Amino acid sequence: MPGKRRTPVCQHRLDLAGREPVLKIAFLKAGEAKTAQTIVPKLQVYLLGATIAFGLSIVLGLTIPKLPSRQPVPYARLLGSVFTSVARHPAALVTLLITGASFAVFSMFWTALTFLLSADPFHYTTSQIGLMGLAGLAGAIASRRAGIMHDKGWSVPATGAALGLLALSLIGAWFAQSSIIGLVVAVIVLDIAVMVNLILGQTRLVSLSDTERSRLNTAFVVFNFMGGALGSFLAGPLWSAGGWSGIMVGALVLTAAGLRIWAGSRARLVVKN
Repeated sequence: MPGKRRTPVCQHRLDLAGREPVLKIAFLKAGEAKTAQTIVPKLQVYLLGATIAFGLSIVLGLTIPKLPSRQPVPYARLLGSVFTSVARHPAALVTLLITGASFAVFSMFWTALTFLLSADPFHYTTSQIGLMGLAGLAGAIASRRAGIMHDKGWSVPATGAALGLLALSLIGAWFAQSSIIGLVVAVIVLDIAVMVNLILGQTRLVSLSDTERSRLNTAFVVFNFMGGALGSFLAGPLWSAGGWSGIMVGALVLTAAGLRIWAGSRARLVVKN
């Protein structure tokens, strides 16, 4: 609850509990949707998704604790407070740029992976391509304890290590473009790197202020959405221009930008409790 301070360990566990299902869905949604559409018609897929979403909304409504009433704030002022919250904390904008770049790489990679696996030498069906999402889930599960690194004071170096691991996974995927085993390994490593970066970034943001967590989390989601949209948008032109090599060059440029921001702003990323 806003205004209440939790211990670091409790904080990262609560944050992970809240966002872990959402992040896993993000890693699986594209691939599993392709698989589901080959089993049942598209309309039934949408109805099934709507039913699950409705059920989850009921569960959340019953389990989320009710917050005390607050003085109503005009919506325009509330939106403006998101920008002021980001500007107030030196670590916020740097963190948002790094996580946004990572999610842009993630989105670009997974968008282009469907192009790669549907072409020579694979010629996979949509259901076969969708099964690659299981490799992404393995990466998401492997990185689920990343918040502990923040609690131990390793957030800044771990962020740099995750970006470096992301670059290595892209180089591996570049060389393994004709090997499904190599691509599966690259997917797992890439998803671990991206997930660790996202978890560390979000944990760092919510640690900046007890009273501004929702605003900073809003900024986190918006930057990731913009990064994901940018990555998906660039995937088409880069694929047309240079195929898988063009995708990997573009993804490495974004990763290098994230590393450059991290290297030049490490002092600003330190959260003083």
